[in-house]
Amino acid sequence: MSPSLAAVVGAALLTLAGAPSAGASPADASAGAAVGADPAVDALDTVVDAFATPAGERCPEVVVLAARGSEQNSGLEPTRYSEQAPWVSNGFEGPNLRAFLQFAEQRHLEHTGESLLAEVPVLALNADVYPAALPLPALAEQGEELNPVETARRLGGVLEETPAHVIAGQALHAFRASVEGAAAGVGGVLADFEAASGCEPGYLLLGYSQGAIVLTLQEQWLHDAGRLAGAVYLGNPLLAPGDPGTVTGPVRGGALRAVPPGLRPGAEVPNRLNYCLPGDFTCDVDLDSLGTALTSHGGPHTRYFLVEPASPWDAAVADQFAAWVTGYTSHP
Repeated sequence: MSPSLAAVVGAALLTLAGAPSAGASPADASAGAAVGADPAVDALDTVVDAFATPAGERCPEVVVLAARGSEQNSGLEPTRYSEQAPWVSNGFEGPNLRAFLQFAEQRHLEHTGESLLAEVPVLALNADVYPAALPLPALAEQGEELNPVETARRLGGVLEETPAHVIAGQALHAFRASVEGAAAGVGGVLADFEAASGCEPGYLLLGYSQGAIVLTLQEQWLHDAGRLAGAVYLGNPLLAPGDPGTVTGPVRGGALRAVPPGLRPGAEVPNRLNYCLPGDFTCDVDLDSLGTALTSHGGPHTRYFLVEPASPWDAAVADQFAAWVTGYTSHP
């Protein structure tokens, strides 16, 4: 890996200066500086009134709070995850989390004869609250595998147009604003949901990539309030080496594992599962995984629940998620 390439990737992935220290609960949420949504997806923005509890229906015990990965701001598909569900998502869960939820629903239905998500709304953070920004240039297109010569040629073209330190600086600025905006805004999203629905459910956090960072900031206060059903993270940059909640076994750890205390997962928070595919540059980071990500449009990091055959760990992740959905009660 060249020094310029290391500067672009390393600075953008291994640095997070001045990160926020905590999330805000619905009770004390204040209106943060909203980040404007892309006009192309305005029609899909969250309308919390859509989550009003239908007449005659009881409140859901659990709501899935979902946060997509970096730059997953196109191809948004509002989805009904169960034929019996009265709710449709806003689409901002993104493709990997959508595929996971569909996989978990289908697997639970096949094994139990019952729908997993019939009474579980999926509340995804939209672009106003969480822009999921990390604007780094892509060297490879989706499905493309570059050889070293072509990688060097394309990288040279990128750096000739924009110096490495400028790319890294812009990416870090956008990334920080994205995470800080979400940290300030999630409490308000939950407060609005609860006001519209008249319900006070537990929350099962579901985050992919940058979304895992955003939701980690919400863990402690939800746990302290007795309202954290669990947390499932795919490709988590905060993953520590040897984390006991990692379903795939030992990994080298995430690109942002050395972070300020305010970003570290709470030690007292139970029911947390991390899914890190081997060689995923965000949670199993080394120079080889970074290089693979650049030459193959993200490498393993982009593949969670989107490729066939399924990985050997997909079922275990879905089953644990299902256990937390069915095992939580908001009225003990």
